[in-house]
Parts: sequence; structure tokens; C-alpha cells
Amino acid sequence: MRIPTCTAVVLIAALTACTATQPQAAAAPPTDPPQASPPPPGASGKISADMVDKVSPVAAFRGLGEHFNIEIQSEGGPTADGLRHRVHLAWGMGTHEADGTLFYRDTPGPARGAPIALDGTLDTAKGKQAIRVEIVTAACTDDADVVHPQRVKIALQGESAMAGCGDLAVY
Repeated sequence: MRIPTCTAVVLIAALTACTATQPQAAAAPPTDPPQASPPPPGASGKISADMVDKVSPVAAFRGLGEHFNIEIQSEGGPTADGLRHRVHLAWGMGTHEADGTLFYRDTPGPARGAPIALDGTLDTAKGKQAIRVEIVTAACTDDADVVHPQRVKIALQGESAMAGCGDLAVY
């Protein structure tokens, strides 16, 4: 059985009217958007003069390479030994793992393109071991063909040198 065209049109119009939403109250007239306040000092991506020697160039860093991964986190302001960082290193395909402390001692900061060097100790199963980490801003491709903006070299006392790629968080 076929519905006549006029009946179909009336039926569709009635269904459409039943499912339509009620009009909302008139919207408030548009107002001017609030003006953005100027950025606070130092928000331009550069540190201000009063932050020199107080802020590490390594806010946070994650690196990886063949059979190792490293995480570094800044712990704040200056100490007698330099700017303090926490470090966690896993190496030897995960068979060795240790936490320790690194210090950034170069002030007022490395020259552009120069390595950022951090020295300290790791609390390992063998006892305290000296560690040096160097981070260089240079493109680096890992084994998974992922490009990272930094290269990392790790010298851990009594172990083979480690090298890989990483990502440095900056202020």
C-alpha cells in the first residue's frame, strides 16, 4: 500500500514540527571580550636577570638509549654544591636501577650549543658511584625512528659509557 504524496508531505511536516526544539530565550548582546593583561615579567620564554644562577637549564629531562633510560628533575634553587637535581637511571636492560643526586655547577649558564653538564652520585647496589651526564642540543633519532631534540651521554663509574637521545623540558 502506497501513501499518497500529499498525505506523505503532511505527515513529514507534522513529525518535523513535533521534534523541533523550543526557541531559547534571546541571547544577551555580545560584549567586547576582556582585554588580556600583559604577561608577567619573564613570561617571554627567557629567564629574567633575577633568575640567573637560581634556575637550572635542566628543569626536567628524559633520555633513553641502548639498554638504559634516565630521568632527571630539578629540585629548586642553588646550594653550596650547585643547582640540585634528582636522577633515576635504569641500565643493563633493566637489571640495574639506582637513584641519586646531580648538580649543575656551570654559571651563569652554558654557551649556546655547549653541553649542559651535571655531576653527582648514584646510590647503587655497589655503593655510591660517581656519575656525569652531558646533554647537548642536537637532533637525535632513537631506535624506533623517533626524533628527539637532545643527545645525552652518561659516564657512570665502573660501567661502559652510555649514549642516547632525550627530551629536555625548558622554562
